[in-house]
This record gives sequence, structure tokens and C-alpha cells, in this order.
Amino acid sequence: MSDLSIILDSQLQDYFIKYGYIGIYIWFITVDQIAPIPEEITLMVIGYFGVHGTISPIIAGLISILAFITIDSIYFYLTKTGSRFLHKVVDKLESPKMMKYKNKMIDHTFKTLLILCFIPRMRLLGPVFVALLKLSYGRFILFNSVSLAIFTTIYISLGMIFNKSLSTLISKSQFTGNIVFGIALIAMTILSIYIVHKLQKRKAK
Repeated sequence: MSDLSIILDSQLQDYFIKYGYIGIYIWFITVDQIAPIPEEITLMVIGYFGVHGTISPIIAGLISILAFITIDSIYFYLTKTGSRFLHKVVDKLESPKMMKYKNKMIDHTFKTLLILCFIPRMRLLGPVFVALLKLSYGRFILFNSVSLAIFTTIYISLGMIFNKSLSTLISKSQFTGNIVFGIALIAMTILSIYIVHKLQKRKAK
């Protein structure tokens, strides 16, 4: 079974119903860290289910942000203490591409954190960069919280929008609806990556 089919399977909806908002928090600080499922996809699924009344998208969004802040704080602390857990990650940050983000983090902390949020699997490098550069934790939490609020709101909203546009298909066939929704999620993820890539190219010129 593919990663996408796992997300769209009714078991995830059952998970939300059974464990509620605490389940969302646990998901992001545990499963999300080891599963090859982008946070963007999970947030859109939360918005998708939110329209159906399974969960409140607003409360779920706040819980998601809290979970993100929690795991970011853990990564910040682990980097500060020189944990072996992040040893390989820190080594990879010496590449030219990563050094570019690292250098920008000093003078443009908020902008850099926001950009990293919208690059799949790059968001968690934010707290590592901040810790390595010995920037203030308070400053990091402030800027990171605002970035996460924007990030979470956009992707949960996209999930809600997809639900409205696909409601007819879903009512006719749950299987067909899930396939179309899955394709839409993939398309939006690719589009997001493309837009961020274009913006980065313009800034580099």
C-alpha cells in the first residue's frame, strides 16, 4: 500500500475520531518524524476531514502548531547539546546550498524560517540552523510560531477548498473521490515546490 493510500484510507479518519486532538499532537511529534509523509499532505487531510465534522479545523490547526513548536524545540535543544542523533544532519548542512540558508538566517530570520516551512522536509532544519548560529531561542520561537501559523492555515484551508470542489465526486463514489483528492494533493504539493523554487531563483538573481 502506498503512502498516499495510507493517508486517504478510512483508518486515518478513524484515528482522528478515536484519539481526537491529542491524536493529532501525537501524530506530528512521533509518526510524522519517521514516516515519509509530508506535513503538507497531512494538514490538507485534516482540512478535508474538518469539513466533514470529524474534527474542528481551527482547533486541529492550533494543536498542529503546538506540535510543530514542540518538535522544533526538541530539535533546537538536541542541536544545542551536540546530540549524536543530529550528527548526520549537521554534517549535511555544510553543503553550499545549505550554507546559503544558514547565512540568511542571521539577518533574515523570519523570512528564512517562512521559506523553509514551504519546502517539503526542510522545515525542521530551521531550529538546527538557529541553534548552530546561537541565535536567541525566544526570537526563534516568536518568528517560528508566526511562520507555522501561516504554513498551517494555508494547507488546512487548501484541504477544505478541495473538499468543496470534490464533494460531488465523493458523494457518488468514495473510492473515486479519494483517488481524485489524492491526485489533487500531489498536484498542489508539486505546484507549491515549483512556486518556492521560482521565488528562490528570483532572489538569487
